[in-house]
Amino acid sequence: MRYPESKPPWTGSCLCGKVHYKLTAHPLTFYACHCTDCQRRSGSSMRLAMWVDRSALEVTQGSPQLLTFDMGNGRQRRARVCIDCDTRLWAEPADKPTMAALLPGTLHNAREFEPVAHLWTKSALSWVMIPQGVAAYETHPDRPGELTRLWQEAMQLRGSGDAN
Repeated sequence: MRYPESKPPWTGSCLCGKVHYKLTAHPLTFYACHCTDCQRRSGSSMRLAMWVDRSALEVTQGSPQLLTFDMGNGRQRRARVCIDCDTRLWAEPADKPTMAALLPGTLHNAREFEPVAHLWTKSALSWVMIPQGVAAYETHPDRPGELTRLWQEAMQLRGSGDAN
């Protein structure tokens, strides 16, 4: 598993460079979701989700817009987006007001991070390879907090000791 050698803050930006941000604290967890909703939303084989404390995200340049999408049945998706290049930077779930789901590909050091788990593997596309030694769930973990525990454990094994 690969985890950042550097310590926070880490910087990121949108594709066009008009919006820049920094992440001032370690993530809470990082996983890949293979459910069909995430496949459609990302237009890819999976969606990467790096959960962080919302207070640890600081916009340093530009102004990402908060867009709200009605998903039907009372469900909403809220995301911070660069309106100029249409880069989605992070989600801000209304039911988790202190958290954000950062899209880790927008980090400048994204290669330093790897997901600790793969969710909804029963929906994974046939050619997707789940790395050995990484937690994999046919749907999602049964235990609340399992993904956070996995991340903290991996950070401690790495020797960071500063997972929070």
